[in-house]
Order: sequence, then structure tokens, then C-alpha cells
Amino acid sequence: MEKEILFHQELEKENSESTVEKSIQRYKDTIIPFYKAKGVSEQFLGVADVAISCRTFLAQNATAKIILCTGYNESYLKYSELIMNLCESGFSVYCYDHRGQGFSGRFLNQEKRGYVDKFENYVDDLCYFFEQVSGSQKNDLPIFFIAHSMGGAICSLAVNEKKINPNGVILSAPMHEIMLTPYHILEVPVYGILSLMCKLNYANKYAFGQTDCIPFRPFEGNDVTHSKARYSVWRKHIDEIEDMQLGGPTFQWLKEAVGASRTCRKHFAKMNIPILLLQAEVDTVVRNSAQDIFSKNNENCEKIVLENSKHEILMEIDFIRNKALDYIKKFINQKINSPNK
Repeated sequence: MEKEILFHQELEKENSESTVEKSIQRYKDTIIPFYKAKGVSEQFLGVADVAISCRTFLAQNATAKIILCTGYNESYLKYSELIMNLCESGFSVYCYDHRGQGFSGRFLNQEKRGYVDKFENYVDDLCYFFEQVSGSQKNDLPIFFIAHSMGGAICSLAVNEKKINPNGVILSAPMHEIMLTPYHILEVPVYGILSLMCKLNYANKYAFGQTDCIPFRPFEGNDVTHSKARYSVWRKHIDEIEDMQLGGPTFQWLKEAVGASRTCRKHFAKMNIPILLLQAEVDTVVRNSAQDIFSKNNENCEKIVLENSKHEILMEIDFIRNKALDYIKKFINQKINSPNK
């Protein structure tokens, strides 16, 4: 009860009009100038020559490299604050936007629909990027992944298939099962319906109930964060940068995503790569019980539950987000200083 009272007190304080205004002003005066001044944008060709946009932030006297793997309908721009936090902690950050979203190349006739032909192409893009980062400046530095939601599924598969060998992986609310229905048992019939719709030539059509990007979805009732300031900043970016806008997923994307998430939790191979799994307690986007299965299947996975957190842990109010950052930095620094690294 005391924890709940404290949480609601912090929530009310952080979402007060004056605090939100200060946070947004800090974003404009400090975070975006850092993002523009310190980041270097590049591009590489992913599978089937899709242009993948990436950006590098080199920390002074860096002790590790961090590869940021984002979620669905996200961009590295969304994580400007996190990138700044990581650089200030002595970590260089390497990030890229997934094919079909963010600043990366879109598919022919995709328009604003969320689409991918094969989920494994996401994995191959990540593996290529990992090889480039591991072979870049100061290649003796340890490499870690921070992967959120869809990015968590991509990273899980890459590790599972032994295509990458980082020093550690941090999964933030990983997409080990999408919350498409109230009950896990319905995942199999849903996958069957999605497969059928794709066979009926609806693969690149919006899935049931999905629409184009709506820039000004209200903060109230959103299912991703308690932070009004961080939510407002990101929605403003989406509204202002039309090329980055993305709508809901297509039948093909959902079919591929459901199949990939099932593989993540059911066929995880035993390996020595340490994993920190940050679970959002009140997540309604992905299913926490699927993450529990993943964690139990991997003896090197440590699971931490962030109390009261919605899906986007790293975009939450400071009361939650600061705890997550502390866990991340502790995990990385422990692995850096471990005699078994």
C-alpha cells in the first residue's frame, strides 16, 4: 500500500503542468542539441538492398559499446535522452532504424502500413550491424545490446541462432508474445487466421482494426507510458516528420511477428551470454508470462520486474525509468569488470 501511495504521489508530481513544461524545455535545450551535435548519421544496405539508417554517438574514454535495437514504429530519435544518459555513463551508442520504419527505407507500395516480408530479415540486418560495430574503432571494447519490444524479439532470435556474440544483452519488455487476445491459448488460432489472410492475398493490407498513423492520440488512456512529457515529445516528432510516420501492422507483419515470438520463448538454446530482462509490471502490449517462459528457459537470464511500469520502460516517468537505468548500468559495469569477460 505504501509503495502504491508513493508511486501515485510521484506520478502526480511528474505529470504536473509545471514539471511537464520543464521537462519538455529540457528536451529542447539540452537533449536535442546533444543529439544533433554528437551524433553521426550513416547508412548501410540491409537484406535485399533496403537502405538502413544508422547513427553513432561516441563517448569520451568509452568503456563499452551499446547497440540500441528499437521497437515497432520507433526510431533512434525517440531514444535521444537514453542515448545521452548512456554516453554520460561512458558508453558509446550505435543505433539504427529497422527496415520499413523510422528513417530507413520503406517497401514498395508500403505507404504507411507496417510491413516486413520475413522477420528473419530484421535479424540479418541486426547481425550485419553488429559485425560493423564490432569491427569499428576500439574493437577491443565489450559490446552490449539494449533491445526494446520488437527489438527484443529480434535480438533474442539473433542470440538464439548464435549469429551474434555480445558480452551481454538487456531486453526491455521484449516481444516474446504480443497481447493480441486476453488469453495465451488463442495464439495458435490467431496465427492460423493471419496465415490464411496472407494466403488470400491480404498480406500487405492492414490487419483488423488497424489504420494509418494518428499523430495526436491523446495521452490519457495510452498503453505505453505514464510520462506525459516523454509521450508528448515523441508524438510531436511523429507529427512534424511525415516521412517517419507509420500506421498499424499488416497481416504479414503480424504473422511474422507471432511466429518469431513463439520461436523466441520455445526454442531458446543454452549459451553463456548473460541477459538482463526488464519486465513492465502492467504491460498490456506484450504478455509477461511469455517473458517468464523465456527467462526460465535461459539459466543466464536475470529478470527484474519494474513495478507499475507500462510497456515503454525507458520512456516512463523518472520514478520508474531511473531504476531501470540503474539496473542497466550496474549490469554492464559488472560484466565489464568481471574476471570472466
